[in-house]
Amino acid sequence: MRAAWLSVLSSLVQAYPGPLFQGFLRFDDPVVLHRCPRSLVRPRRRSVGLILGGPEPVPSNAEAVSGAACVSRPLRTAVLMTLAAAWHQPVLAAGNWNCARSTDDKQWECVAKKKDGGAEAPVEPERKAQPARPGEAALPASRPPARLAEPRIAEPPPQGRFVAGPADDEEEETEAAETEKEVPAETPEVAEGETAEESETPPSARAPRPETPLAASRFVPSGTVSVQREAAAPQAVAVNAPSAPTGWTCRPQKESRSWDCNLVGPDPRGVARPVGAAGEPPADWAQATTITEYDEQRFDRLLGMMPSNPWAGTCARGKRESDAAKDFLLTSKDRLARKRAPVEVHGDYGEMDDQEVATFTGNAEVTRYDQHVRGDFLSLNTEADTVNARGSVFYREKGLAFSSDTAFMRMEEDKGVLRNSQFIVETMPSRGVARVAHMDSDTRSRYETATYTTCPPGNTDWLLHADEVTIDKETGRGDATHAWMEFKGVPMFYTPYMDFPVDDRRQSGFLSPTFGQSKVNGFNVSVPYYFNLAPDYDLTVQAREMTSRGPLFGGDFRWLTEHQRVRLLGEIIPEDSQEKKARGQAGFDAMGRWTDNLFTLVDLNYVSDSQYLNQLNNTLGLVSNTFVQSQAYADYTYSNGSVRLLSDYYQNIDPSIPVEQTPYYRLPSLRGNYNEQIGDTGFRFQTNAEVVNFGHGGSNVKGQRLNVRPQISYPIQSPGSFLIPSVALQNTTYMLQNQAAGTANSLNRVAPIFSVDSGLVFDRDFELGSASLRQTLEPRVFYTYVPKINQNDYPIFDSNYYDFTYYQLFRTNRFAGADRLADMNQVTVALTSRFIDQETGWERLTASLGKVFFVTDPSVTLVNPYGSNPLGVVLGPDQGQLTYDNYNKSYANVIGKVDTRLTETFSLGGETQISPYTGRFERGSAGLQYNDRQNNLLNLSYRYRVPLPNQPAIEQTATIGQNTTALNNTDVSFRIPFLKDWHLIGRWQYSLLYNRTLESLVGLEHETCCWRFTVLGREYLNGVNQSNDPTTNTAIFVQMELKGLTRLGDQVDRFLYRAINGYRMPNEDF
Repeated sequence: MRAAWLSVLSSLVQAYPGPLFQGFLRFDDPVVLHRCPRSLVRPRRRSVGLILGGPEPVPSNAEAVSGAACVSRPLRTAVLMTLAAAWHQPVLAAGNWNCARSTDDKQWECVAKKKDGGAEAPVEPERKAQPARPGEAALPASRPPARLAEPRIAEPPPQGRFVAGPADDEEEETEAAETEKEVPAETPEVAEGETAEESETPPSARAPRPETPLAASRFVPSGTVSVQREAAAPQAVAVNAPSAPTGWTCRPQKESRSWDCNLVGPDPRGVARPVGAAGEPPADWAQATTITEYDEQRFDRLLGMMPSNPWAGTCARGKRESDAAKDFLLTSKDRLARKRAPVEVHGDYGEMDDQEVATFTGNAEVTRYDQHVRGDFLSLNTEADTVNARGSVFYREKGLAFSSDTAFMRMEEDKGVLRNSQFIVETMPSRGVARVAHMDSDTRSRYETATYTTCPPGNTDWLLHADEVTIDKETGRGDATHAWMEFKGVPMFYTPYMDFPVDDRRQSGFLSPTFGQSKVNGFNVSVPYYFNLAPDYDLTVQAREMTSRGPLFGGDFRWLTEHQRVRLLGEIIPEDSQEKKARGQAGFDAMGRWTDNLFTLVDLNYVSDSQYLNQLNNTLGLVSNTFVQSQAYADYTYSNGSVRLLSDYYQNIDPSIPVEQTPYYRLPSLRGNYNEQIGDTGFRFQTNAEVVNFGHGGSNVKGQRLNVRPQISYPIQSPGSFLIPSVALQNTTYMLQNQAAGTANSLNRVAPIFSVDSGLVFDRDFELGSASLRQTLEPRVFYTYVPKINQNDYPIFDSNYYDFTYYQLFRTNRFAGADRLADMNQVTVALTSRFIDQETGWERLTASLGKVFFVTDPSVTLVNPYGSNPLGVVLGPDQGQLTYDNYNKSYANVIGKVDTRLTETFSLGGETQISPYTGRFERGSAGLQYNDRQNNLLNLSYRYRVPLPNQPAIEQTATIGQNTTALNNTDVSFRIPFLKDWHLIGRWQYSLLYNRTLESLVGLEHETCCWRFTVLGREYLNGVNQSNDPTTNTAIFVQMELKGLTRLGDQVDRFLYRAINGYRMPNEDF
């Protein structure tokens, strides 16, 4: 019987060569072992998948049941049950090998016979045959001696198994002849079952693993199956080759369930060699402390495996930070879904061992919810819930991605260790390398011997080196110990500890300091500290030292509720060394949205003296300051109107302005308006009403004013025309105190206002080159009549002239406010033509021309334009400035306005006024702008305005501060690229009237995806409106920003936002 089985086994060996079988030993010549019968194999598919923890699939037929059982049952048990159920050979002499059972009866021990004499025949121990039992080693098969070669030990998988060659269908039999290639030296991977802490043991403290190449595993595909978790004892095969004096010797360790391997003689793979053309790492790469070229190659591969490049949208100007809660953190729902999700395993080839350990090769991947592990080789222990991966390892979870040599992951505990890793933080984005990376939890990761940067792959302009870097998703912060900064290869500074943001959330800590040099304050440095007190309120305090004035202390408190936003700020100099007194400022701001209809605003400000803002406010602030306004109001809106309750106050901080010319304060003012269609009549009713209490700190007249203005109109509109007649009645009543002698304390004024607005719209389509355009021709006629009323006794609380522009031609009152009602009997005639691109809707060209024809000359003014003041009123500094011949002669100015949009980036506009009475250009402006919406800008503008008759002519040289309304200024500003990543910044304001530069600015800016450097030089006149001898101030500003890490210097962006037309803040959407 025994001879018969041996005969059958020998026939199978000769008929089916080694590549068709799969076992647990590998030699240079394949050892013949058994695999699952072909009848149990489903149609061949190379992909293999396992789902652990999910529902077990139900086979649809008996054949599927048998095949699944073949895969699910431990392979060595299946082999024994198939081939040795009724017979067992304890000792076998096959070919040149002597094989016998081990003492524990669990495995086979094979010894090669000596060659060329001295070889002894194998001796069979006198032991009866017994059938193989589950958990025992499979019986090795024999082959003809002529084909046998010396044994070579294959590198064991992490689970302590040797895997034989391919075991697929006939097509794959030819693969057995392929030459196995050497694999480059690798750092020892983390062993199966090893904890994150144990993995940190130096390699020298553990037995080294064999470094012979691992044969590619093959698995008989049987579809996706469910693997049930059940206890199974570790099984191994020991191989002894005493005739081989050198090489690796490996024995199984029963207690640790791993391999004990020792190297005798030289390493079979030879010595380490430098990186070659194949992209192998250099010998000392694992000890590198910076980002090497090999790291960059891995980053390129890592980006290729990610869904998108996180730097693609952030290198351009615009918002860099992402929503941490959405893109970085696991929500409670995410955590629950991760815990419940099944572990899915996929690979080209794989095998199961005792329903506990699964090994996969070729596009191997383990997935659980947001976690993905890929590698050339993957081993999954279903009992310990661990994954071992090596060879081009890729790991990704929400917000983080890794590439590494090896990875050991405890999936259930969200822990892991990755060696020689490259990582990408997707939210900033940022990246780094670490020789050891620890995943301590689903929110915290640590990186040893790390290098960190926000520069994209291929760019290492700045690097942060540290002994250890920790990134905490929960707090949104990272920290580094024993860190030093490198910029362009030059070390910049060292710090034993530092922290930095990894998203845009707020954290307590020092903010970037600010440095500056001012002519009036000397060198100054400001160090702010931020307190993140609670999610809804915080505090920032700062200490500022000025060499010319002394210390300054400030604070900024913010509070955010469901309905309002509150801010309280202040700063104080205990003693100004120049002024010899305490100085400071304070502010309170509260903005609330209480309902969809109710909105409130409180904005209170105080400054200790008139020069405080000019001397001590941010030197990048406004050039001159006149009044500090405080106000509070509440707005209530409804479907047909709105109501506003307001109070305001002005603090005069300009010593050149007398108290009498300080604006009136309103305490309070109540204003409302209402607008509604009157049934189906076609009439529309509208009313505006206001009651105000005016106060003043000087000897000016004070009082209350009530103004009501109801109006009825009858609009008639069609697609090509409109006609809107309307009539209004303005009723104004005053109750005065401290009025001029001989003036009544109660005044009332009632006047009707008639107007008719009409127009036509003609259009035509035509082609201009390849462009399809539509031209419109829109004539418009506007008539207004307001009777003349003597208003000499009426005070002027808040009235002023509207600036006389094209849009002023269609108003029914040329005065702002209710203190003056202009007498008007005039007709405005205007013509507008538009050229509209029918594909884009852009108005390529808009040209308008208009003129007012007075039926009767107007006579009501604020004051006489020739200097006399018969009303005895006191005007503010900007009142009466625009009193032109337009309002005193029958020949008003002709106004022309042109706007063009030549391309998406170029626009040209201008407006001018010609007086038919004087025959000269009274005022005008022209401007050309280039704006590509990426802060590449060029602005050219010119403005002029003639003076009043009693002021110096525009052709004469005036003195700064002289009372004149004339303007004759040029203004050039730009931010233009001139080299790669370099921009030239500048502005030049020049007064042709004063023959003097008002402001000049020049600077350079270098900006890349990960850092930005700006240097600006500025000279400006401070206090142009305050005296005839304004002071000149010069300053140099430097700003260095390491994007995503820190920013040093003044907020240059805020200044450029005010100084250059069209400039956008870096985080502002275009």
